[in-house]
Amino acid sequence: MLGAYISYTVAMLWLGPSAVSFVAGFALAALVLAALGAAIERGVIRPFYSKPSELQLLITFALMIIFDDVVKMIWGPEYKSFTSLPWGHIRVGSYTVPVYTLVVIVAGFATAVALWWFFSKTTMGKQMRAAAYNSEIAAALGMNTDLLFVSAFALGAALSGFAGAMASPILTAYPGMGTEAIILSFAVIVIGGMGSILGSLVGSLIVAVSRTIMIMVYPLLEIALIYIVMVIVLLVKPVGLFGKEFVERK
Repeated sequence: MLGAYISYTVAMLWLGPSAVSFVAGFALAALVLAALGAAIERGVIRPFYSKPSELQLLITFALMIIFDDVVKMIWGPEYKSFTSLPWGHIRVGSYTVPVYTLVVIVAGFATAVALWWFFSKTTMGKQMRAAAYNSEIAAALGMNTDLLFVSAFALGAALSGFAGAMASPILTAYPGMGTEAIILSFAVIVIGGMGSILGSLVGSLIVAVSRTIMIMVYPLLEIALIYIVMVIVLLVKPVGLFGKEFVERK
């Protein structure tokens, strides 16, 4: 949501709609959200790492409500629509497709590949995975877990801001738009499997395609179909399509 409003402010209010202003909005949204994510991890989330996980859930839920009201105070409660999209349109058969839509698709796949490379091939990415699995052992091995946690939180916030900025020209920006994204993200993770980049990519494609099909066939079951698919996946493979079941040896 914040990424969407930052992108709208840059592209519509400051620079005017153009390819340059859209790219600038994407970059600024990612940078601002990265800094905000790091600040939230340091000042709000970190003191509760040793507390029950339910407290972290309640805190982040409270932050979501607070940011919704902050957006209403700064930008107002109205929907903010982009007047135009950059890069024009192309003809695909009898249909006219905005080039921007194709850019969003390519950016999504490119982000997935970049994340896979980061977590699989870089030292810091591997350390983040290790710290997420067992922070005490990671710290005992000499890893700076404080840096890893704040970096992971900043990266996640930057990606969410970037996603909101890219989606806002198509979906418009409005208070509370993050709530729907959370619901869909939950379904994507459950279907694809926790901790799997490939699973997230495949899960997002399943959710997107099932929603699109149901909108054309029977719109009233658009969201219901996603949960039906999720239940089927859980019955067949509880850890998700690409999730891995970890067994602790004693």
